[in-house]
Order: sequence, then structure tokens, then C-alpha cells
Amino acid sequence: MLMNVAVNELDQLVNIKQVEKGLACHCFCFECNEPVVARKGEKNEHHFAHSSNKESCNISPESILHKFAKQVIMEEQSIVLPPLPNNDEMEAKTWQFDRLVEEQAIGPIRPDLVASIDNDMLLIEVAVTSFVDKEKLDFIKQLSFKTVEIDLRELLSQSIDIPSEEARQFILEQVHNKKWLYPEAIEPKTSSLDWLSTPDISCINSEQINSYQNEQQSMPEKNYVKYRFTINKVWVDTWVFNDGGISVKAVNFNPDIAALLKRWSKEGGGRYTPNFKAWKYYNPFAHTVLQRLKAMDSTPKF
Repeated sequence: MLMNVAVNELDQLVNIKQVEKGLACHCFCFECNEPVVARKGEKNEHHFAHSSNKESCNISPESILHKFAKQVIMEEQSIVLPPLPNNDEMEAKTWQFDRLVEEQAIGPIRPDLVASIDNDMLLIEVAVTSFVDKEKLDFIKQLSFKTVEIDLRELLSQSIDIPSEEARQFILEQVHNKKWLYPEAIEPKTSSLDWLSTPDISCINSEQINSYQNEQQSMPEKNYVKYRFTINKVWVDTWVFNDGGISVKAVNFNPDIAALLKRWSKEGGGRYTPNFKAWKYYNPFAHTVLQRLKAMDSTPKF
């Protein structure tokens, strides 16, 4: 198979149409990094060839597309994304990044791109053949970092050169193939009074309705008090419930805070609740944990 793509001296993908012929192309093989020449004669199809005359490498179109997508986002330092879930915004918008790093390790994961916007972090995953699995997604949720996945399989089935300006525009501007992994969309809940408007309302007597409404009115709005502490420069949210128990979690995952909360659970009894990514403590030790958090709190007092 002829090679029509290579990388230039800046490690950027280039198409055979974009370069000068011969060694003047200053390019290297995408697969083996050996210097290549651009063969652009009048008879044969234009292509790159190894300067050593060895056979062409077998280059995966999926690998080329994956690298090109990261390249154009890095160059543009921005991308159009669909509206965030659970947000008042209804339209897609351009996200302009203050900083963008490729494949930066974050604990056990290495996102394709890590963006910084106004001191907030956004993880970008480029998917062609490999998509974010459950284990990785669970860790992303634990971090509470905004994360978007870009599905580029559609580009492989189209007659679009990669790299090309057309492919570049697709990657940056299309939104139908971009999915928010975090935050997750919250399904709207039906009202607890919806049953009153069903066709079967005729079989419900007024005494039942009044009893239900009185019960709803007598219920407290919430059964907890929430605190936010600053522990070692990390926000730690704490819910103190009416029964005396408390739940504690770091707003953004921090290994030191996680280790501290786990150690306390072993000391006085507690358990981790995966659904809420929080540690639950019970009386009487819950009171001790709350006092410790208050003592460690470094939130400025005004």
C-alpha cells in the first residue's frame, strides 16, 4: 500500500499533496520515523517512500485520524462542544482553552488531551476504535472533571483526505458526534403529585387527597445541614444528618484526603458509599469527625 501521509519536522501530519517533492519535503514515516521522500512524478500516483527504498510501512487509518484530531485541537486551542448536561444553555458553543496538554497522566488514566479553562479542567477523549471503558469512566466521575468524548468513526467512512481542511473543520465544529461523559445528564423526575392528574382520579376520594397533601406539607424540606471546609487547600463537603450521622467527600478527588477519610473510618467505624463517592460515619464517632474537620478548616473567615 502506498503511503500518502507522513509527519514533518514538527511531528505534524502532512498529506502528499501538501509538500514539496523529493527530500525537500523534510518528512518522516508515520510508522517507523525513517526519513521519506515525496515521489510526485507525472506517471505514478504521488506517494511517500522510505529514503532507504525499503517497503512501505502498513499505516493504520485509525491511528492517522487519532493523531490528526489531537493535532488540530492543539493547534486551534479551541473546539465547539454541545451544551453541558443539566445546564440552562441550549446551544453548542466554542470552548477557548487557556492551556492544552497532550496525554498528561492523571492518576491511573492518561486522557488524550487535558485542557484548562479559567482554572477549571476539561478532559478530551478522541475515539476512533477505542472508547472510554467503565473503569476509566468510574475514575473520571470520582475526579468530577468535565469530560467529553469525540467519536470520529464517521470520518473513516467518508471520502475525506486526512489530513485536510475538510477533516479539520469536521473535528473542530461538528457536535453530533461529541458526547459529555461527565457531568452525566440527570433524567427529569416526575412530580410526586402526578398521580393526581391521571384518568383514575375519580377512584380517589377527597379524604385520601387531603391526607396526602397534609403529609407532604408536614415533611421537612431537608434532613441535613451541609458544610464546606477547606482542608489542605481542598474543598471538603460534609452533610450532617438529623440522625447524627455525617457524609464527607472531597469536591475534587485528592489522594491525601481520601486516605485520611479511609483511616478515620477504620478508627471509629464508617463505610464508603460508591453512589455518592462519600464516606459515611455514625454516632458517636461522627461527632468526632465533624470536630476534626472544623479544627482543620482553613477557609478564610470574614
